[in-house]
Formats: sequence, structure tokens, C-alpha cells
Amino acid sequence: MAVEKLKRIVPYIIILFVSLYFYYLAGHFRFSAKPGNLGPDFWPKLLLALTVVACVYEIIKTAFFLKVAPLKKAAEEQPAKAESKKKTYPGLLVIGIAMTVAYAYFVTTLGFILCTFLYFALFMIVGRYRKIWAILANSLIGTLVLVVIFMKIVYVSMPLGQEPFSGVTFFVLKMLGIK
Repeated sequence: MAVEKLKRIVPYIIILFVSLYFYYLAGHFRFSAKPGNLGPDFWPKLLLALTVVACVYEIIKTAFFLKVAPLKKAAEEQPAKAESKKKTYPGLLVIGIAMTVAYAYFVTTLGFILCTFLYFALFMIVGRYRKIWAILANSLIGTLVLVVIFMKIVYVSMPLGQEPFSGVTFFVLKMLGIK
């Protein structure tokens, strides 16, 4: 039973430590804070803190409150479950997690706009969606909606990216009328 619980806990432990590392990195963003405005570190830190809380919750729930069926009983039930079980893609889950980690790593280099667009598009492709025009449209609209919400409504400064990628950011911001 302990091995089964450990198997279920390990992914949460990995995500917990990755989140803590990126939280540490987010604390070292170089920026000039405008008085009364949130800095570019606020939202990543908030999301990472929520991820840490969720992981700790799942670890505690699994370790102390999850009841795992004895192996003999589980082996008897397995053929019945196999017939009704939908096909799963754990490899795609791992790729999605890796893409999310890569997004957090590359957002300062590529800038929020370009990195978010690529993340949305690639996530849909990895998720086995194949209509390229729908992928492009959803990625573009989703990115622009987030840019307007964060930069025009909430007034959060998002990473602009480094040259030459910051050129894309400045072009899109100019087209949207965001200064």
C-alpha cells in the first residue's frame, strides 16, 4: 500500500520542488516598480504559490487519507476495469508539464505575448487537436485577451522579452493602443 501511495505522491513532489524553484527565480526579476502598480513578479508568484498549496494538499490527502485497495483485491478487479477504461496518454501529460515549465523559463526571453501564443498553440497540438486554423485563431485571440486583461485592465506589466523578440511585443502593444 505504501508503494502505491508513493507512486501517486511523487509527481506532486516533483511539481512542488519545480514550483518552489521558479518562485525563487520570480523573486529575482529585475524591474522598476511603479508606485501603486503590481510588478511583473506578482502573477507568476501568485500562481506558483497556489501550485505549491495544491501540491501540499494532494500530498497530505494521498499520504494520510487515501485508502488503497489490497493488491489481491485490486488484481481481481483489474480485468473489469481494463475493459471500461478510456485510453490515457501519460506521455502527453508529461509533455504538457514540461511545456508549462518551459513557458515559465522562456517568458522573460520571448516576452509574454510571443511565449503565450506559442504555448497555447503547442499545447493544443500536444493535446491532439489538429485543425491548424482553429489552433492559430484560438492562440491569437486567447493571447490578445490576456494581454488586454493584464496590461489594460489590471495594469500588470508583463515581460516584454529580449531583442529581437521584444519587437513583436512592442508591435502588438502599439496595435492594441497599450503604452
